[in-house]
Amino acid sequence: MKEVKLFISVFMLSAALSTVNAQIENEIKSFVDSTELLVNNGRRMLLQHVQTKDYQKVAEIYDFLNEKTQANKCAPFNYTEDLYIAILINDWDFFLTRVEFYSEITKGILCYPIRDNTLVRMLRLEVKDNASQLFDNALNIDLTSEEIDLLELYFYLIENDVDETYSKKLKDFKKKYPQSIYNDFVNNYLPRPTIGNIKAALGFGLGISQIFPTGNLSNYFEPVTTGGMSMDFYSNKFFLGFQFNAGGIKFKIPLEHSTSGYDENFQKGDRLTYIDGGLHGGYTVLENNRLQLSPYIYLGGVTIESNFYKDDSNNDLEFKVLNSFFIGPGLRTEIKLFGFESRDGFSGMTMQNSLNLRLDIGYNIPTKYDFALAGGNMFYARIALTWRVGNFKY
Repeated sequence: MKEVKLFISVFMLSAALSTVNAQIENEIKSFVDSTELLVNNGRRMLLQHVQTKDYQKVAEIYDFLNEKTQANKCAPFNYTEDLYIAILINDWDFFLTRVEFYSEITKGILCYPIRDNTLVRMLRLEVKDNASQLFDNALNIDLTSEEIDLLELYFYLIENDVDETYSKKLKDFKKKYPQSIYNDFVNNYLPRPTIGNIKAALGFGLGISQIFPTGNLSNYFEPVTTGGMSMDFYSNKFFLGFQFNAGGIKFKIPLEHSTSGYDENFQKGDRLTYIDGGLHGGYTVLENNRLQLSPYIYLGGVTIESNFYKDDSNNDLEFKVLNSFFIGPGLRTEIKLFGFESRDGFSGMTMQNSLNLRLDIGYNIPTKYDFALAGGNMFYARIALTWRVGNFKY
């Protein structure tokens, strides 16, 4: 009898829990966040009125959404959107207040994640296209010389992005107003100035190399095809980068243990592991809008060895043809396939990008060989697809 009562109790408890879970599930499915719906629809409506240049309606929607979300202590627009909207609706007091209290304001949270950057891009475009008129509008109100200089700096940035003139204007502003109430905004929000006339970029590449043994090395081994990757830093006409290549190199002829001194015999077609990697640095001697030609020096290490043992502790037992430092000259040709701009969704600043086809040819000279009978150098040709991002085009 006790067992029956226990079973009934467990069954009733399970049924009750199942009912509660089903009720919660239905509540979740039917739940609608009216504030989220209001903010998202309001942002879409504001975007439409920006596109039709109805800035009075933009101001009304902006004020309405901020009022409706005030109780939730969150913001329906991000900081950059606030600035652009303030400019478009000619609310300069609001703009300068946002600038003055930059850190305090940006500590706030958004009501909901912003899923795309369409609104901030459109706002920036409107400000950029009408920058002269909007700046003239600001000059019609009572502004201090500091406020005028700040607005001039900001509008120049919107129209031209970061360049040498912007950098000079930024440095002049800091020098002229060392105790400015807008220093927080100037130092932490505005982009850093360029250093002198330095132009910089990063490049990333993936490609293949064909390596041709020379000298006695070519008597024992076939040319080898390797896969590779690279990363380069460009500064004006100089570049410095890292290259890594790896593949399998085949024996051209058999190698008996009596010749190699190794325990194993190698047959024609057997593979050894080929790896090289190191630093390359060069200088661009020819440059136009589509092409760069740059001689360089390649410094690094190269290994050709067997791979019988999986445990790294047994690496000394492998047959090594060479494990050596090398140095060699090279020539790089890089052709731009197409360029494009990427834009930071928060600040709206742009960055130059290009997708390029790169061809390197060079000659590596190892300093020593473990298997002296195979001594020789290596000529190579490398082709790669590269992506470059930085503050200048070519």
